[in-house]
Amino acid sequence: MMEKLPWAVAGLFAAGIIHILAIFAIPTLAGRDAWGRLSAAMPLNTLAIADGKTVPRLPFTSPSDVVAYCLFDISKGNLVVKSPLPEPAWSLMLSTRSNENFYLVTGADAKRPQVRLLVLPQERLSEEASTEEGGEQSIVVAPAKKGIVAIRAPLRGESFRTQAMEEMRKAQCEVVPRIEPAVAAVEPEAAAPPQEEPNRQQQRRRRRPASPF
Repeated sequence: MMEKLPWAVAGLFAAGIIHILAIFAIPTLAGRDAWGRLSAAMPLNTLAIADGKTVPRLPFTSPSDVVAYCLFDISKGNLVVKSPLPEPAWSLMLSTRSNENFYLVTGADAKRPQVRLLVLPQERLSEEASTEEGGEQSIVVAPAKKGIVAIRAPLRGESFRTQAMEEMRKAQCEVVPRIEPAVAAVEPEAAAPPQEEPNRQQQRRRRRPASPF
């Protein structure tokens, strides 16, 4: 029994060291996720094409694809996304900051060359007047205030890259500031003049002098 005690103590000591190292490694690992990589290279609510230099290409992205990203924050307004989907293989995906995908549409699904999305939180759905869904706009309820828009254009060949880049530059990603509803000022009604009491009116009638005629 005593012979196994040093091994048990050594095991607990090693487990403690691993736990401490894992805690200190969390910030480093968090900075390497999609949000951390992109936020270091591009501003919020702005679409940018990933060129691998100024804007990084995320892991597992095919080098033959043209990809654009937009980091959005809808805490102060709704997000409007306009994206061309000229070919069936093109795709538009929305995900949260923690990489939870909540929307995906392809050119084959859209069946039109361009899509327009209105992205907003659930609590703002009923109070916005511009949330009417029509043939040119789709409403997407985001489960989080921050997230990533990714537009992907697979190339049929390297000769199609220039054309795909031109189409990708037509995409837009911007936040529309919220407009607080105007409240009309209500003017207070003018107070009615005080009415005389009946007894005082009768006294005045009695005090009037009689006419000599």
